[in-house]
Amino acid sequence: MKIYKNISIIYEDNHIIVVEKPAGMLSQKDYTDTDSLLEILKEYIKTTYNKPGNVFLGLVHRLDKQVSGIMVYAKTSKAASRLSSQFRSHDVIKVYCAAVQTPKSTDSAWHTLHDTIIRHHDKTLISNDNHTALHASLKYKIIYTEPSYSLALIHLYTGKKHQIRAQMSNLGMPVANDTKYGATPLLHNTAIALHAVYLQFIHPVTKECMSFYSTPGSLIASIFSTIDVNTVIQNALINEGYSF
Repeated sequence: MKIYKNISIIYEDNHIIVVEKPAGMLSQKDYTDTDSLLEILKEYIKTTYNKPGNVFLGLVHRLDKQVSGIMVYAKTSKAASRLSSQFRSHDVIKVYCAAVQTPKSTDSAWHTLHDTIIRHHDKTLISNDNHTALHASLKYKIIYTEPSYSLALIHLYTGKKHQIRAQMSNLGMPVANDTKYGATPLLHNTAIALHAVYLQFIHPVTKECMSFYSTPGSLIASIFSTIDVNTVIQNALINEGYSF
């Protein structure tokens, strides 16, 4: 694994690059014009391979700024088109882990959520307005629980902005430290306890099935300090048939 400016590069070939996005970093630049993962990776490619001129790097999906975890970028336009098609058709498997405020029921079954959501100012809200609302679906499973927080696996079907955060909050179990969606604040931390832990897709050129795992960040580990969070999550993924 390579490290470039605190970015872990999990995998790279001529067509794609798979990395771990730190919490607090944008996937791509926004109106604030602050550094983003996209620009840092372009710089990495330019300096590492002595690329002249502008470097192409295709953004095919995003993670919220406060969310950490696995992302894949495309190094060619052909790879970008083919990966984007997989994301649009929901053929990519995206699994997150999260520390959520403990629900009243902590059974270990999978629960599927189908909601309609809207964007209102800077938040995503559950809405029954069929004219403007978008469909959002996921499934979640509690794999460990404590009195204050529970550890959840979340399999995302659709990829709407703030979707996981809004849907879990609507259940009364917001992501830890996600004060925008009703969570109790945790001191001295601006990240939220949501991490893209697993990603599986078909390589856009070789057609090989690619799967990657990312160890959850320090916030989730600190919340569940009495257990080996990484082992618990890996065992849960293996038991569900995910390979990495």
